[in-house]
Amino acid sequence: MKTLLHPTYFPSVSHYIAMIQADKLVFEVDDNFQKQTNRNRMYIYSANGIQLLNISVKHSTEKKQKYKHVLLDETADWQKNHLKSLEAAYKNSPFFEYFIDDILPIYQKKY
Repeated sequence: MKTLLHPTYFPSVSHYIAMIQADKLVFEVDDNFQKQTNRNRMYIYSANGIQLLNISVKHSTEKKQKYKHVLLDETADWQKNHLKSLEAAYKNSPFFEYFIDDILPIYQKKY
């Protein structure tokens, strides 16, 4: 069974289940980038309810921009904001200390 997936930013549990169950994974990066999708956003549960975390991207002047040509907007400090939001929401959860060391490089590396 082959599974075709669109790269997403911290996908849902069902996305991970599909990846585990697949014999072969294919990540589609040659399609058109669609705004307002989970490709550059995720939702977390915070003290104030559901919170949207969005990665700022530079949009092309072309009508259709390929996903592989999308660039991150370096003027927005999304990494710092996302890390602080994740810490505020989950720092007291049981497994936060276990996972934070694996997640930190995502927010420390400049893309």
